[in-house]
Amino acid sequence: MKRSLATMLVFVGLSLLGCGGPVTEPETAPDTDAPATVSQLSSCTASCPGGTSVSCTGSNCSATDNQGVTCGGTFYACGCGNLPACSAYSNKICTTAGQQLSCCNNGRPDALLCSNAGGTTYRWYYF
Repeated sequence: MKRSLATMLVFVGLSLLGCGGPVTEPETAPDTDAPATVSQLSSCTASCPGGTSVSCTGSNCSATDNQGVTCGGTFYACGCGNLPACSAYSNKICTTAGQQLSCCNNGRPDALLCSNAGGTTYRWYYF
């Protein structure tokens, strides 16, 4: 009886050792030719003329010095701080009539107004 118990314990112990630890993926070297795009939540900053900068945080971001940054598909231009580009919203559908959206128009702060475009559709327009 003792012999069969010892044999069973040895078998169980060896079975557990054979399971091993978690499988890890091999590390790959970073691609130095890839653009400066980040796929996780992160911050991007671009240097702008006059010693200023513009930055944003998002799931996907990229930065181009002297131009601006893009986060989540929205471009933030130099000269406007962290305002989105007006062209990204102009004439696009909005939901609340009378709502204003501060934005950047050709490097200068501007705003759009959500206005009725006919029927129950509202769009962002310059005002």
